[in-house]
Amino acid sequence: MKRALLGMVTAVAFAGSAFAQSDQQPAAQSDQAPPAKSDQKPTHAEQVQHWAEAALDTQLKGMKAGLGLKADQDQDWGEFETAVRDAAKARVLALQKEQSGNLSPMDRNLAKANRIGQGQASLAKIVEAAKPLYASLDSAHKQKFITLGRTLVPERGQFVKAVRRLH
Repeated sequence: MKRALLGMVTAVAFAGSAFAQSDQQPAAQSDQAPPAKSDQKPTHAEQVQHWAEAALDTQLKGMKAGLGLKADQDQDWGEFETAVRDAAKARVLALQKEQSGNLSPMDRNLAKANRIGQGQASLAKIVEAAKPLYASLDSAHKQKFITLGRTLVPERGQFVKAVRRLH
């Protein structure tokens, strides 16, 4: 529990520092196109999405480095990473929809139910994408994969159970 909390705090700190550094770079050196108007600040939803992506980038890079993948295993990593990124984007969008101010209490509950159902479907896609990578790992790396992978999804316990069934 402490490790997961420490990992999340570290990821947020890295995301915050990455966000602060991206604001300091001149527009000519940036990877992204400059905003149409320099006086426009990003909306809260855009900031949240940026922070979530930065935190996920940090977690995925840390997980990949921690696993020390070989060249043949690295090919299977791409599919897993794509599934995790797609699930995270869908979750942020669903949370933003759920938390919008113009929903009635019943509509908010329906949006939450849809988000939970979508999370279960996303988890199934992540586990399916992880199968080839997980099968190529030795037993020590399989345990490390489970430990590091559980921080990538909100359904941590369900992720662990699903991946352990792959043995």
